[in-house]
Amino acid sequence: MSHITVLNNTPEVVRIAIFKHAVVNPTLATTAWRVAEPPPGGQATVTVPPSYTIYGKYSTDAANPSRLDAETADESFAETTAAFSIEAVSSRDQNAPNVVIRRYFDDLVMNEVRIFNNYGLGVLTAIAMDRYPIFTPQVIWPGGLFIEDLRGPLYAALVSQPTNPGQRLIQEEISLTQVELLESSTLIVSGSIWTGYALEVE
Repeated sequence: MSHITVLNNTPEVVRIAIFKHAVVNPTLATTAWRVAEPPPGGQATVTVPPSYTIYGKYSTDAANPSRLDAETADESFAETTAAFSIEAVSSRDQNAPNVVIRRYFDDLVMNEVRIFNNYGLGVLTAIAMDRYPIFTPQVIWPGGLFIEDLRGPLYAALVSQPTNPGQRLIQEEISLTQVELLESSTLIVSGSIWTGYALEVE
C-alpha cells in the first residue's frame, strides 16, 4: 500500500484532484478518484490501495431497466490482466442479489481488464480503488464488453471549484497544473490564487 502526501505551501486551502486517464477509452471523461484539501501550510495524505474492485448497479425490474435499485457485491483483484462476467443467479432467498460478478481465467488478454455483461439488462459498472471509481462508471449493455488498461499512472491537478470523488473534471482546468505521481510520492503545492500555482513531485 502506498501513500501520496500533499504539502500545501500556500496561504490558502487548495483542492487537489487525483485521477487516472483512460487508455483504451481515451474519450471517456476524466473523473476525480480522490480529492485532497490540505489547509494553508499543512498537509493531507491519500492512501493508494494495492488492489481494485469491480461492482455494478442494476435494475431488478425488466420493465424499467434504468431504475438502478440493486447493487452487486464487490469483486476484488490486484492484477492488470483480468476478465469478469456479470451474470444472473437464481436464489430462493428473496433478499439475495440476483446478479453477481464472476472472475474467470480463460482467453485473457495481457494488460487488459475485460468486463462482459451476460445479464439481460444494462449494468452501470465501476472499476474502483477503495470503493471510489477510477474511471467514469459505464453502462455495459446486455451482451456488451468494457475493456480498459489499468497500468497508467495516477495524476494530480489543482481544481478551483469544490470537487467530490467521482465528479467529472474539466480538461482545460486540470491540464494547467497536471503532474504525474510516483508511488509513495510527495506533492508540493506552491503559489497563490493571485500569482498562480505550481505542483512539484518529490
